Amino acid sequence: MAELDRFLERYHQLGRRKILFFLLLAAVAVIAIFLTLGFGVYKIGIFDAIATLFNHLAGNPVNPSDDHYVFDVRLPRAIGAIAVGAGLAVGGAVMQNVLRNPLAEPYTIGISSGAFLGAVLSLVFGFSIIPTLSGDMATVVNAFLFSLIPVSIILLVSRFKKLSSATMILLGIAVMFVFSSISQTIMVTCSSESLSDVYNWRVGTLAKVTWGNLPFIIVFTVAISALLMSFSKKMDLINTGDKIAQILGVNVERLRLALMVFVSLMTAALVSFTGTIGFIGLVGPHVARMFVGSSNRYLIPAAAAFGGTFLILADTVAKVSGINGLPVGVISAMIGGRLFIYIL
Repeated sequence: MAELDRFLERYHQLGRRKILFFLLLAAVAVIAIFLTLGFGVYKIGIFDAIATLFNHLAGNPVNPSDDHYVFDVRLPRAIGAIAVGAGLAVGGAVMQNVLRNPLAEPYTIGISSGAFLGAVLSLVFGFSIIPTLSGDMATVVNAFLFSLIPVSIILLVSRFKKLSSATMILLGIAVMFVFSSISQTIMVTCSSESLSDVYNWRVGTLAKVTWGNLPFIIVFTVAISALLMSFSKKMDLINTGDKIAQILGVNVERLRLALMVFVSLMTAALVSFTGTIGFIGLVGPHVARMFVGSSNRYLIPAAAAFGGTFLILADTVAKVSGINGLPVGVISAMIGGRLFIYIL
């Protein structure tokens, strides 16, 4: 009996450590929100930026320029960084689980290449799937709808043929190459101005996150992440093997497709506003798994916390890199690549 008590105490102690890891990262993310308000091309100190924010919230008079850059530009960008980083990391954790592949991420099945093609058509030719839209909104809608094409192809093929996880990955890679070749052909023939816009979108940037589109980013991230969490036990069963999961009553093929659709919807919503920010969905789950293990009950929230924290810190670095800053996708790739090599 005493041995059982010691086992249970050890079990609860490990659970508390996992929760502590999540809370620690969440606290760092909140602190980073206030710190990043003082970084950027517009010069204002950290403490002055924080004072400007609280004065704005309290309705006290503030310098109009400080108020614009702190509240209207940097604050939504900071909140958006956390939401986007969390969503991509959650998507990566789920994809690595359901595909049982440590190299899987939200972009594995071609979502990013589809979104990129939609953005290229809008930025270069002004093409919009919905004719009444133009400008940034046309780019967002194009990217969202085109990013859903790869998963639609997988769903269509799955109706006629049973697909394994490896086949899904290969099919996604094939679609990615097709879309990428079309995008590259368009980029070769476009003007230098359009090419610059296309490049910024491709590497990923948070510069276009505003109070206007932030609610969409948050709603998609929170709602779909919560939905994915509800399947955590079934995903744990899939992780043990398809045959074992089927014996225990899980329809593996149907669940795998459903989870991929949910991740695709969330990823499509995120990249349509920010472009393809890389490595978050790949590295985030691996780092979280080192601290909390493979149980999705802990892994998904831990990956979300790490992804959000990582991206807001990377964006802070991006804003002060170079003369006018760099797209955050460049910084996330530079740091994420080295971090992934270290993990391996």
